Amino acid sequence: MRGRSFAPARVACGFLLACVAPVSTLRAEDVETPSDADQIIVTASRLETTQADVGSSVSVVTQEELQEGKYPTVVEALRKVPGLDIVRSGGPGGNAAAFIRGADSSQTQVLLDGIELNNPASPNRGFNLTTLTLENVDRIEIIRGPQSMIYGSDAIGGVINIISKQAKKGVHMSAMTEAGSYSSFNNVGTLSYGSDAIDFTGGVTQQDVGNISSAGANYGNFEQDAFHNTSLSGRLALRPSDSVDTAFITRYGRSNAGLDNFGGYGGDDPNRHYNNEEFFNRGQIEARFLDNTLTTKAWTDYTDHGLYDNNDPDQMSAEYLRSNYIGNMLDAGTSVTWAPKKYFSSVLGYEYEKERASSYYYSDGSYGPYENVFDWRSANTNSVFFETKTSYEEKVFLDAGVRYDRQSIFGDRTTFRVAPAWYVTESTKLRGSVGTGFKAPSLVQLYSPYGNPDLQAETSTGWDIGVDQQIVRDRLAAEVTFFDNDYDDLITFNPSTFVLENINSAYTQGVEVALTTTLSETVSLRSAYTYTESEDRDTDESLLRRPRNKGSITTTYQPTDRVTSQVEWRVYGKRFDNDFSAYPPVRTTLAGYGLVNLAISYKANETFEIFTRVDNIFDQEYEEVLGYGTMGCAAYGGLKATL
Repeated sequence: MRGRSFAPARVACGFLLACVAPVSTLRAEDVETPSDADQIIVTASRLETTQADVGSSVSVVTQEELQEGKYPTVVEALRKVPGLDIVRSGGPGGNAAAFIRGADSSQTQVLLDGIELNNPASPNRGFNLTTLTLENVDRIEIIRGPQSMIYGSDAIGGVINIISKQAKKGVHMSAMTEAGSYSSFNNVGTLSYGSDAIDFTGGVTQQDVGNISSAGANYGNFEQDAFHNTSLSGRLALRPSDSVDTAFITRYGRSNAGLDNFGGYGGDDPNRHYNNEEFFNRGQIEARFLDNTLTTKAWTDYTDHGLYDNNDPDQMSAEYLRSNYIGNMLDAGTSVTWAPKKYFSSVLGYEYEKERASSYYYSDGSYGPYENVFDWRSANTNSVFFETKTSYEEKVFLDAGVRYDRQSIFGDRTTFRVAPAWYVTESTKLRGSVGTGFKAPSLVQLYSPYGNPDLQAETSTGWDIGVDQQIVRDRLAAEVTFFDNDYDDLITFNPSTFVLENINSAYTQGVEVALTTTLSETVSLRSAYTYTESEDRDTDESLLRRPRNKGSITTTYQPTDRVTSQVEWRVYGKRFDNDFSAYPPVRTTLAGYGLVNLAISYKANETFEIFTRVDNIFDQEYEEVLGYGTMGCAAYGGLKATL
């Protein structure tokens, strides 16, 4: 096994110096820009937390960044976030998974306004991000490191929380249409109404992409796998009095995507496709008492997932396939928050979760018929959590908590997290966190033909330490974070027994660097770099599909109030994948690559905006997953009207 080293520190320092050098002539008395220190972060704690006092490692993709980049989906908006890797199998309709700090994609908890989106019917209880659109999204918060103290199972590596928009006063509407390469059409409509008592936002997106071959064209696959996606989302908040708030959140998505049999040579299939339906809902009420020092909250969530995979015989394959995977989850909870002083608050809560899953698989081909029926199975989890937050003279902050989960199948688990922050000076903040996480085995892992009802939860212990430094006040800021995670009892298929077992362990460590620079009133620059070292302790090899080096530089130029342009450069180092065309599978290396994207918008007046974007300007050939296709150079143009 390789020994751990301090190579990340050397790489981070080199990157930091290279990025700071071009702006070293800036002076502290130069023009200032507004600070984000007072921005509320809702994901890092169950208590009110701002960007200034949070100790955990947090990134926020803001509404401004979403607008500047003209991103069509959540997947594209997340790709430049430090410490986060998105891997998609094929074009826009392919499965998109998120890896946070080298943790497995199944160990990332995905939320929508706090609703857990992870699918109980997927083999590892992960979530496919590919269908999430941005029509009603205000921002995206990413919390790195174990967060099971707050969110229980699935948050072993980190959390992605998609936050819905809130309405401005009055009635507002917008309509956007976009067309471009690969026979793409994207239409978006939004409606909002805001008053003292009512806050409503809603949106609809219709995506159609002629797409590429899911199995890579470099392997002789040219049949196009189209993608069609419809999403509807809404948020309604009612305030019957000054002390009571209620909210109702819903999102419905339906998509159809062409699918190939596998990646690589001979993977094409002209008529295999899957239909995906998702329905997410939340209702919550919050009441405040004793001059707002005591707050009670109750919520109920319900999610439903349906995936249908169908294939008929054709000239390339005699395979007949019908399968479906159905999962749903009910979550309900209540909490009481006490905040008698500005420097002290605490919350005590209870949460109940019930998940259910079933699947059906039937195929008939050259090997004869095969049928597998996975009848409805369920699991219940009861949880109690406590968290407290204190501060001293608005210079020292401490957030700490503990959670107890008891699941009906594998038993109980206790997790904790401690996250301090200290302002050494007004411009220097030291922060850190240490915590534990767990991931309960999925229903499929427990009860499928290759499952094991004796599986235990995967566990992790992780820590990070970082510094946030204002180098030139409100003009140049840097964030550097070192992280370390240990994973035990990882669930892995044992080829000698043909069942899943808790037999693997791994570690990841590295460094994340982020720089924000305002070069002038018209030019700003955001850059990020992540070094991730990972190792499977049983094989002494790096974990699959995790690049050791990843970086991005985003430059925004706004010469006038009407014109905004953005150039984004993303670069990825080499990483490893398995080649399943051989038996046993052979470990292979995927080459590193760099992509350049451009977005330009022009506001003709207060109503109309014209925009264009070009992705992969230099038509770079690359692979995220061995054997699967990726998009070449693609240009789009559109018009947006706002009332």
